[in-house]
Amino acid sequence: MMRSKNMSSRAQVGAVALAAMAAIALSGCGQKKEVAPADASGSEAVAKVNGDEVSAGQLAIALQKQRGMRPDAGDAASKQVLDQLIDEQIVAQKAIAAKLDKDPKVVQQIEAARRDILARRFIESASETAAKPADDAVQKFYDSRPKLFAERKVFTLQRTDIQAPDARRTDVDAKVQTLKTPGELTDWLKAQKLPFTSKQEQDASEQLPPTVLEKVASLKDGESMVVPSQFGVSALTLVSSASAPKTLADARPAIEQYLASQGRRELIMNLQKTIRDGAKVEYLGRFAALAPAGGNTAMPVPTPSIPAAPAASNAAVSASQNSPAQK
Repeated sequence: MMRSKNMSSRAQVGAVALAAMAAIALSGCGQKKEVAPADASGSEAVAKVNGDEVSAGQLAIALQKQRGMRPDAGDAASKQVLDQLIDEQIVAQKAIAAKLDKDPKVVQQIEAARRDILARRFIESASETAAKPADDAVQKFYDSRPKLFAERKVFTLQRTDIQAPDARRTDVDAKVQTLKTPGELTDWLKAQKLPFTSKQEQDASEQLPPTVLEKVASLKDGESMVVPSQFGVSALTLVSSASAPKTLADARPAIEQYLASQGRRELIMNLQKTIRDGAKVEYLGRFAALAPAGGNTAMPVPTPSIPAAPAASNAAVSASQNSPAQK
């Protein structure tokens, strides 16, 4: 965040405080939205608060932390965020007037935010050097998950959520295996006085957990299976299924995005180890006795603001989006 050369020392402290608060708020958000500042450097003033300038760069940071705001939000929406930023600056000025900027706790929090911002930016910059996934890696990923791509299906399922105590779950499981229609299950559940709800839904392959997908894919129309649920078990009866393959061309963008994210994560992990191994770390006071005998441990670098790679078994979820199936 840039500041005017004529900004007073108090305003500078206020600006730093605002930057720290913005950074902390940003760290709790999802992916950052690109919001273009009024000028390339972000130094153009968009408001003045008791003579202290609020820059376009400050507004861009404030816009980025707004959940649900579109990147192309109009001036009216941006004005609302600017008003919030102005209110924040007014309060920050009052805090400085009360000499709260000298409070040791405030100084420590500002320094902690500064350290966090610098560490994050260093890691993010390093992650940007990760190479683009090779074509053979994309092909291998696609070929290794046929049920999510080449053999992808859309399943119509009758889902019955059953509130069954632990002692009854074995009975429910055994009964489901003998059923030929969902109606038989509902009649039995009523007779057993087990509460349940039932609905029909459509799920594409990528919308099912991997272990469930394996079992559902092996069912014939009318057959059922049981899966654990929050309050008991759920019976899934396959009503029908339709082939909905996804070509490599269709899946490539999301596969590349996942592999790139995975590559950045691996690069960051290696970088963390290299940096930590090259640093001299001494544990003092009560932590001296807890120091690792072999030397350094992994450096706890903040998580960078890049999409976290999903588990390998769920990696193709985003790659199989735009499914015709809707729950």
